[in-house]
Amino acid sequence: MSKPCMPITPADTHYETFLNELRQIVGGDAVLTQSDISETYTHDWARDEIGRCLAVVKPSTTQEVSEICILCNRIGVTIIPQGGHTGLVGGAQQKSELGCIVLTTQRMSCIEDIDPDNMTCTVQAGVVLERLQTELEIKDLYFGVSIGSQGSAQIGGLISTNAGGVRVLRYGMMDAQVLGLEVVMADGSIQSSMTGLHKDNRGPDPLRLMIGAEGILGVITRACLRILPRERYSATAWVGCASLEAALDILRYIRKEGYEVLAAFEVMSDSCMPFAALAQEQYQAPLDAPVHILIAFSSSMDLLLDYHLETLLAEVMNKDLASDVIISQSEAHGKHFWAIREGLVEGHAKRGYHVRSDVSVKLSIIPEAASRLETMLAKEFPGWIPQTYGHFGDGNLHFNALPPDTLSEAEARRIGPSIETRIFEIINDLYGSFSAEHGIGRKKIEWFQYSLPERHETLAKIKSVLDSNYTLNPGCLINKTDTK
Repeated sequence: MSKPCMPITPADTHYETFLNELRQIVGGDAVLTQSDISETYTHDWARDEIGRCLAVVKPSTTQEVSEICILCNRIGVTIIPQGGHTGLVGGAQQKSELGCIVLTTQRMSCIEDIDPDNMTCTVQAGVVLERLQTELEIKDLYFGVSIGSQGSAQIGGLISTNAGGVRVLRYGMMDAQVLGLEVVMADGSIQSSMTGLHKDNRGPDPLRLMIGAEGILGVITRACLRILPRERYSATAWVGCASLEAALDILRYIRKEGYEVLAAFEVMSDSCMPFAALAQEQYQAPLDAPVHILIAFSSSMDLLLDYHLETLLAEVMNKDLASDVIISQSEAHGKHFWAIREGLVEGHAKRGYHVRSDVSVKLSIIPEAASRLETMLAKEFPGWIPQTYGHFGDGNLHFNALPPDTLSEAEARRIGPSIETRIFEIINDLYGSFSAEHGIGRKKIEWFQYSLPERHETLAKIKSVLDSNYTLNPGCLINKTDTK
């Protein structure tokens, strides 16, 4: 393969020629340039990162993606794949140079097939998660990933980042839902493992490398996903307890006695609750306690879930592990509980800039990890407000730090990276992960290289083979210099 020429810029004489070639591939209305490129494509969800690009290109078929890759690989323009753009680690925008295009999969939104017998569905990469769940529900089916941004997040992006969410405890990460993929490689070749088979042991599937690769190895265009019978019955409870140690004891008991129906186990410190109400006034904590727990049972069978959850929580109260319990009285009541939990994220965003983290440790270490993080923040960054919450049942904490009201945004942004560094140092010392479910993107490359140098080096070698011209999402996940 020949080396690409220098990346073109809007000032280059070949710029318009390049745009015309893109328009010939996808149609004139599917290529956006200059003032037509809205913040939808350039600003990340948290509005912390702003990207730049020569154009936004919106293909509608795998073949169009292939032709775009061939063109860009030939002339030296890099490609930033972009799905619903709900990520938080800067993986879907590039701000250092203009020599790139954003390839958005939003027009690739076809649910091609739902197979209730095989318990699979085949979808294009741009299908929005919430729409897929709605279509499956009509057929009494279900997909095992649930996240707060499911109204915008797309399947291709969820696969590329190996998304998690609130049901990982029950169903696992996104990689557990993927049976096969169709991928366009950097040179434009199309590869597929879309057999629809639940068992296919003909050697390892190389395309599974695309799961969690954040678009650096190929562009995911279609997927065959595992689906499930719809959970028609559910029970939800809000529990108050004195500490994270008590929350861990409650999890141990509930998991032991109700493992088959335990769907979610979320924990929030009491300091989080005012910020849920900041999102919407009605998102008030249902009870007073130092630590709040949200527990969900679900099943496709009528197993008297409310009765079983109430019985188990009565035992929890008898053991003095919980101080108060509220069982949802209806489906709407349960959804309100979940709205409060999801409102935390919106409330933090409404307040303004803050330090976010997405970390994980072994379950038994969660109380120690949280204690060390909160102590660090209080001692080293006085006035900053700790926010400890997350998917407790699978060891995933979102430890956030909100700046004091008296601190200017500019000063908060100056201090923020130091707080993030201390968070990562503590988690690394506890043999945990600085990225539980959000990925690496461009923000966490240095920590990835520092904490897992062998993995970083191996991925860099794979990148150099599959994308020797470094066309796909440069600067994301791995350092470009390590691909040589």
